[in-house]
Amino acid sequence: MKDLLIGKKNKMKNLVIYSDGAYSSLRNQGGWAFVAIQNNIKIHSSFFPIEGGTNNVAEIQSCIEACSWAKKNNYNEFTLITDSQYVIGAITRGNKRNKNIELLAKLDKTIEGLTIIWKHVHGHFGDKYNELCDVLAVTASQS
Repeated sequence: MKDLLIGKKNKMKNLVIYSDGAYSSLRNQGGWAFVAIQNNIKIHSSFFPIEGGTNNVAEIQSCIEACSWAKKNNYNEFTLITDSQYVIGAITRGNKRNKNIELLAKLDKTIEGLTIIWKHVHGHFGDKYNELCDVLAVTASQS
């Protein structure tokens, strides 16, 4: 896992958020999910369907929702783990910003004032919370 820090470097209060998105072509529906972990204990999870979209749209939305939740709950410093190379590249390197422009701008606005360590994890490789996020996102995309 590679650490990518965006923002000031401070103590992270042991908050880790996993995020994931999924897309069901049969339903033409996406789903996002995130799971918040503090001191190795799940403290919150959330998931919801999105009409239409793509898998990348769902991945971005999951990060927006996760960061919005963190901000609302006064977590300004945390680690966000995703299996989306697309999101990691768009946020940390400005890659592929010619698509999903409005949604990426919303994510940029959401993460203002936050200190986030962005980490990539390989999907479907047995990471407990990444797998949970995947199940929740797939459930949302099929509901």
